[in-house]
Amino acid sequence: RNEAAKSSARAMPPKKDAKKDPKKDPKKAAKKDGKSGGKAKKKKWSKGKVREKLHNAVMWEKTTKDKLYAEVPKYKVITVAVISDRLKVNGSMARQALKVLKEEGLIKPVDVSTSCSIFTRATADTA
Repeated sequence: RNEAAKSSARAMPPKKDAKKDPKKDPKKAAKKDGKSGGKAKKKKWSKGKVREKLHNAVMWEKTTKDKLYAEVPKYKVITVAVISDRLKVNGSMARQALKVLKEEGLIKPVDVSTSCSIFTRATADTA
């Protein structure tokens, strides 16, 4: 009895899905075109985000120098990056400016190391 059930199950063909139309099957269509595998359209890599070039000054101008003496001593945190960013000068000029402002007593050091120097405004009691 068991064998008869098994043999009849094997003899029955698979059910045809009414929803799927074999003519519109995407897998078969790809094989017919011959563009499967390595022949398919290759992925284009994006160029990535391109940063805007900074055009920072490389020499001190009168306006930049005036801004340095007027505004920088009022900043709470003063670093090379802050001066470079706000005054649009390059890093070596910003380091030079920190040195000059420190010598003149307009700013006071918080933490000075070879890699990063952090200064703050010189208040009335420290100046």
